[in-house]
Amino acid sequence: MRTRYAAAIAVLWMLAFGVAAANDAKTLQNLKGAVDYQQPHATPNPLAPRATIALPDRDYTITGADSLAQLTLPDSSRVMIGANSKVELTRFDQAAIAHASFVIVRGQTRFAVIHPAGARADYVFHTSTATISVRGTQGDIGYDPSGTLRVNVYEVCNPALPVEVTTAAGETYTLTAGQSLLAKLVDGVVRVQIERLTQALIDRFSPDFGVPTSWNAAKGAIASYATNAANGATNGYAGAIGSAIGGLFGHHARPTPAPTPSTCR
Repeated sequence: MRTRYAAAIAVLWMLAFGVAAANDAKTLQNLKGAVDYQQPHATPNPLAPRATIALPDRDYTITGADSLAQLTLPDSSRVMIGANSKVELTRFDQAAIAHASFVIVRGQTRFAVIHPAGARADYVFHTSTATISVRGTQGDIGYDPSGTLRVNVYEVCNPALPVEVTTAAGETYTLTAGQSLLAKLVDGVVRVQIERLTQALIDRFSPDFGVPTSWNAAKGAIASYATNAANGATNGYAGAIGSAIGGLFGHHARPTPAPTPSTCR
């Protein structure tokens, strides 16, 4: 049953991916389950299954158990929001460069940020642990309010524009396709570990979102991956951080559908 659901989600993603949001609106769609939208300091409003609404800046998207929502931005970029999550769209500005800002209060998101030829995108996802800057790529973010952050990167359209993760202390790490970052607040200090992307790390997100874009390319990057010490991967904390992340998102490996479409155009 879960596999059939994941396959259906992949089809919906592929069908929707090539269609820009109507009338350049920022839209929220309930793909499955319990999805609410909420203005700051207001009561959450339920969104019916398969329904779509225009979502203004500053509104939250809140999902329940076994639920899935999708935000579609005017530049055709998309952010999928997994189960038991809360994400705020703080702003979107469309100009020569599309700027978007989100706050992940808790849960899991998959970003597919479009990087059209001759244009750039600047998407930023904020957590209390670190800020993730995305330009023309696809990946997953998992965040727990305790301070644990996981970022998987599956595709980077322009090698000169990698994903950048900046911790609360101001340290910046870069990620390209085939890499994963784990950050954990330990004794008041954010400890960071960068590692090669593995199937187990992908399986934390694929039950909600399906197989990531360009998985064949990502596997190639995994095969050639070598830890870059200059990136500041922290030695001596891998065990503590790894045990903290274990079971955080609660998913197990299972068959997944065909890959979602590429963000590179």
